[in-house]
Amino acid sequence: MKFPELVPGVFIQRNNRFTAGIRLESGGVTAAFIPTTGRLTGALRPGCRVWLEQVESAHRKTEFNLVLTELDHGGLCSVNAMMANRLFTEGVSAGRLTAFPYVHIDREVTLGRSRLDFRLTRGNEICWVEVKSVTYVEKGVGMFPDAPTGRGRRHLEELAKLAAGGARASAVFIAQREDPRLFTPFEDIDPMFAETLRRVHRAGVEVHAYRCDVHLEGIVIADEIPVKP
Repeated sequence: MKFPELVPGVFIQRNNRFTAGIRLESGGVTAAFIPTTGRLTGALRPGCRVWLEQVESAHRKTEFNLVLTELDHGGLCSVNAMMANRLFTEGVSAGRLTAFPYVHIDREVTLGRSRLDFRLTRGNEICWVEVKSVTYVEKGVGMFPDAPTGRGRRHLEELAKLAAGGARASAVFIAQREDPRLFTPFEDIDPMFAETLRRVHRAGVEVHAYRCDVHLEGIVIADEIPVKP
């Protein structure tokens, strides 16, 4: 997936949950929209370099979206949570994700009290998928979530119901950075999510995780990494 031309800057502070103060390299200070509900722990630090997408809209309060941050070891992290869904769609459509060899992709399908990200089909085969964006990595281990998520637990429960009925169901975690070599739930942040993931996995829900190649020009899923539920 290609990025538009990005505007460089330096992160000053998080003004609130969804906006950040940015000092532009070209001069001046602006506010940027943060397109995630996560905390971005370790990925967004005062003084780190960032890259923004300029967005022209009369209905917006900010002129920019935050797209990339520079990690402390020099790598890049994509911080748009919805980018994970786009990356998954791109990977399935291109046939690059061997675990998901499907032809048709339906997005945001309502099921019970929740809305799952994908229903994949090939002939009579169906696979239900919920995708989560991972931005936190510690010592090569990607973890999710970086903030408690009751909504995430509900999605896992919906997948478990589908698996119990004989359907294929999968939780997919996409790390939008290059450094993770293993994925595990973030027990310290949300022990209930971690326990739910382990329980639904034992009940038949597949768990897959991927890392990405990230550059200023774009981002793409690189390869699948091991999972330790």
